[in-house]
Amino acid sequence: MSENLEKGVFLDQLKALCPTVDNLRLMLGAARHAFNRHSLAKLEEIARLLDDITLDLDPFFEQVKADLEKGSDAARPDPAKFQEILSHLEFMAHQIAGLADPIRRKSNQGAILSDKDFFHINDLFSRQTGLLRALVDIFHHDDLSLKAYLLNECQKLKDSCFQDEAELSTRMTESYGQTYTSSVYFDILDHFRRILAHLMDIVKILGG
Repeated sequence: MSENLEKGVFLDQLKALCPTVDNLRLMLGAARHAFNRHSLAKLEEIARLLDDITLDLDPFFEQVKADLEKGSDAARPDPAKFQEILSHLEFMAHQIAGLADPIRRKSNQGAILSDKDFFHINDLFSRQTGLLRALVDIFHHDDLSLKAYLLNECQKLKDSCFQDEAELSTRMTESYGQTYTSSVYFDILDHFRRILAHLMDIVKILGG
């Protein structure tokens, strides 16, 4: 397979994953709504979308397995690289779904975040959704500058999670209410850091 043809086939494979990335964005939207409105329906929607993503990715994993078994005669390029991308997308889906636990605890325990922490979580949702939109653009266009931008923005967002966690730690009191509220906040930040790490790994696999 020529280099140009191989690159074209690989881009076609990536484009086929765009609906999965769109579902990741829908999961984030549902999680944000559940966080803001204590919506049980939105938490259930997160679980349904996770099932949809798993079912959508299964045929891709099966094709990769077949291609890897063919070795050098595989009809599709870079099956191992594509398999890594699939795995990171699946991991991201599970990390987003994992947001349901601290969000549910926030509702059940009546945890009240400060205005600053509440707005920061909403900003994380907005910016993470935007970064996934940029990933769709990368899947459509092999743009080095966009990859560099996405890596830089992901790192800045990860850094902000660590900074806000450290800041909240200094503000914590020994009261029970503050403790369990902080636990909800820290768990949400941790999930976002993991989501961002998988997103960065995808871009690095693509040569970002």
